[in-house]
Amino acid sequence: MADDVKLDLLVTIPLNVEPAGDMPDKWAEGMTGNAIRIRDRVLEVLPFDGEYQSKLAEPSDQKWKPMVAPGFVSEAGKNQLNIQRAHYKGTMDGFDKFLQNYEAAFATVDGVVAKYFKEKVNNAKSRWAQRAAATVLRITGDRIRGLIAPQVIYWMTGDKRANKMTKHMEVVTGEPYDFTATGLRQQFRSALSSLLTSTGITIFKADMEAAEIAAQNARLVSLANRYSAVGVKPFVVGGGPTDSLLQYEFADPEFKLHARIVLV
Repeated sequence: MADDVKLDLLVTIPLNVEPAGDMPDKWAEGMTGNAIRIRDRVLEVLPFDGEYQSKLAEPSDQKWKPMVAPGFVSEAGKNQLNIQRAHYKGTMDGFDKFLQNYEAAFATVDGVVAKYFKEKVNNAKSRWAQRAAATVLRITGDRIRGLIAPQVIYWMTGDKRANKMTKHMEVVTGEPYDFTATGLRQQFRSALSSLLTSTGITIFKADMEAAEIAAQNARLVSLANRYSAVGVKPFVVGGGPTDSLLQYEFADPEFKLHARIVLV
């Protein structure tokens, strides 16, 4: 049988998903509860000047350099090279200042360990909630209100729980179907769960740019083909109505995840 469509579904990604209940408070509690552990881990990674320069200062400087346009001259008469060199030196010589600020953030003040750090975290709860609502929660959903994009994992692996997942979803045709090769079902589920989130957030940060959507869809397609069973039509980006698909689709303002499984 050729071009047998076993499953075709669309998941609508909402524009915004507010953190439910006490999620911001729990985020802050987790950060402040691990304050000293966070301090120690960072100092393990950047224990001395050389590590700071190679792992933080140099990469930061390389990303900053293109911000100064060729031919630019400041009011003080500094050209592109002058400005870049000054920034490089300032960044590379910043370890002592970094260490002083870091120690101050985690110092015990008024009997409170890492008081300044904890205050900063608590003051950032609302900003964390706003960022989460506009990025990761749009993709993942939550345990209280249900999954969003990850619903597709259950449908594409023949999980009987998929039929209970109907929010944000349109099933064009078919039913839950396991397209994975023998022994690879759980590996696919784990890999796709992570990839859906990272690709979705990357697209958001690129302001839904078409080229970025295509690039991230290529990653999803590559993953699906790696785990696909014999007899499943290869997944493609932007295919026709009888092609296997696993891709994000954007038609302003709608953003959807489209999954289709076709047998050959």
